[in-house]
Amino acid sequence: MPHIPTDSDVYEVFAQSGHGTALNHVGSIVSPRPDAAWHLAKETYGRRDDLVKLWVVRRTDMIVSSAGDRDLLAAKTRMPYRQPGFPTARRRDRSAAPPAVTAPPERRDSGLSERRDDTRGTGEPELRDLWLALTDDLFVLGNRLGEHIVDYIDLEEALAVGSIGQEALAHAGTILVLYGFDQPAVDARFFDRAQAQWQVSRVVERLTDWPSLVAGGLVIAAAVAVLAEQTAEAAEAEPGAAWLSAISAIRDEQLVHLDHWRRWARALAAWPETRTEFARAYAEVTECAGDMFGARPQSQGQGVPADAPPAGPAPAVTLHERLAALVGDNGGPGSRLPDGPSTRTWGVGGSALADSLSRGRAVRDHYAPGVFS
Repeated sequence: MPHIPTDSDVYEVFAQSGHGTALNHVGSIVSPRPDAAWHLAKETYGRRDDLVKLWVVRRTDMIVSSAGDRDLLAAKTRMPYRQPGFPTARRRDRSAAPPAVTAPPERRDSGLSERRDDTRGTGEPELRDLWLALTDDLFVLGNRLGEHIVDYIDLEEALAVGSIGQEALAHAGTILVLYGFDQPAVDARFFDRAQAQWQVSRVVERLTDWPSLVAGGLVIAAAVAVLAEQTAEAAEAEPGAAWLSAISAIRDEQLVHLDHWRRWARALAAWPETRTEFARAYAEVTECAGDMFGARPQSQGQGVPADAPPAGPAPAVTLHERLAALVGDNGGPGSRLPDGPSTRTWGVGGSALADSLSRGRAVRDHYAPGVFS
């Protein structure tokens, strides 16, 4: 635990050597009196350089960490992805005409498969496609939330929304890296695919106004948290898996997001001015969320009726049930989430996806080369 040192004749010295520089700790001295300590520090640390500031503090007036405080000092959920991650590793000449885009065949990965090591990844292989689909949803959600961080009337909420948006984008990139994408492949997946090559949930089409963003944020956060929990459970067969801490951090942060969106849902459902609009938005969003885990249609034949609903792999059914429980537990309007998972389709996303793609490409196209290097 933090403690107060007992060596009363030791002083810590902090000095600033120039205007605009930081005040830094430069060393320690031993002195019988405070005034003598300051002069001794000036002679010791300011003899060769001009100083702007010189602070001397008796060590017994400080509270310092101990060797055993490492866990206390570690940020529990912060990860390297919180550093700015704008696509800078791969800038290419965009003056040339882009290649023609054709309709994607089923399960097409936009030519990126050769840049990915499929032996890596988070747990069971059947979870891979579900994670990759959710990265598309997280990317769009993060971009849409970016439009709501300029509310200077409610600065605290604007900062919270900005943090959630940043983490949604960061989680999407982190998941791809866990599945073996290198940084150029991550950039290409998010910024070079045509809309027809995306496989977002139908929820994304509704991310066009604040009530729908609250509902969509709630559903997507719940889905990521559920899939992360399932992935962690699957990892029991892989003790010590290096990617497990990253997945656990994503789960923990998405659960924080989920609580944030639940508070908004309760507020919008309670205010008379927003109650009707939010109830409608929540119903439409949850009704679209049946494809959140992208179950594949069951093959026909073998006694399966032609009009049978998509069955999907067993994990998708289990995950859908868990999602329904989380989405229904919000204290707001009732969920219309379907009873079972449905199939994601190519090329949906509407204006929400189109706008997110155009904004990202506009930034990459119009900033001077090297500005983000």
